[in-house]
Amino acid sequence: MNKFKLSSKFHILIIVSALVIAIGLAVGLTGQFVLNGYFNYGAEYADYKSVVVNYAYIDYGNEDEVREICDKAFDEAGVSYYTATYGATNGGGEFTFKFSEGTSTEKLTAAQKSIHTALTGENTSKLSAAFLHEVTTEAEGFKALTFCAIAVASVMALHFLYFAVRYRLAMAFAAILADVHNLAIYVSLLALTRIPVGSAAVTFGALTVLMTVIGTCFFFDKVRKNLKKEEFNKLGVNEQIDSCAVASATNVVIASVFVAVSAAVIFALLAISALSLTVILSPVVLAVISAVSTVYGTLFFTPAVYSRFKRIGDNFKANGKAAKKS
Repeated sequence: MNKFKLSSKFHILIIVSALVIAIGLAVGLTGQFVLNGYFNYGAEYADYKSVVVNYAYIDYGNEDEVREICDKAFDEAGVSYYTATYGATNGGGEFTFKFSEGTSTEKLTAAQKSIHTALTGENTSKLSAAFLHEVTTEAEGFKALTFCAIAVASVMALHFLYFAVRYRLAMAFAAILADVHNLAIYVSLLALTRIPVGSAAVTFGALTVLMTVIGTCFFFDKVRKNLKKEEFNKLGVNEQIDSCAVASATNVVIASVFVAVSAAVIFALLAISALSLTVILSPVVLAVISAVSTVYGTLFFTPAVYSRFKRIGDNFKANGKAAKKS
């Protein structure tokens, strides 16, 4: 006998989800008016100051030597950067050191002049140089969110249509509700936890929906196959759904964790060149939030909701048959 009784916890799960979404919304709106935005926009979308250092091979053949000059100047000026990137150019290389918006402009100017002087010395014909920039970003203006929203809406529509054709209409409604619910939980947790948000957050939002699609396929496929068994049909609605939730739990968790971990590893590897622990850890935290949202919504919320949809469908069919007989 299955002791994993999810369907009977429908009202509790509704309350839990509603509280998480409501608290996340409240924190986000508070942040929108009191802090720097609805989310805690990370370095990628935050205003910043930067020192860009260009050097030529004819002046310096080793980027490590240039890096030492820069680090020494920053230490003497009493400033520290949160990320540093390096790229090769046609005639040499370029370092970009980013500092928070609140970093003293006077100190950065002193560091920039010190680096510039150290690179050129008294020889003004040298091609190496250092520059100070102040950058203002627009967190709401990135196009990735628009394209992601279109992609997610398309996936949800196809998800509903596929389930309506392959499974049953009640399963289709439960599946698309799972997509919306899991994405709402993910967004609410981002606002609630106030972790730094960048473009990776948009990607993991899309992955949350993708993992939900995969998870609901495991769950409802198990339901569809079991409905063909005579012993299964003798069980009550709650027992049927709860047993399928238990049977599909392993596949749902493995699929969700695998997708989330794979994406986190890819983002972390891409961010290693930034030499910033925050930038590297951010996708890892996003992956955890995405996986938690998916597993909770697919394994707990969806079966409980589907039990209500199935009862409505069964009652509708029963009433239809009774009407025909009469």
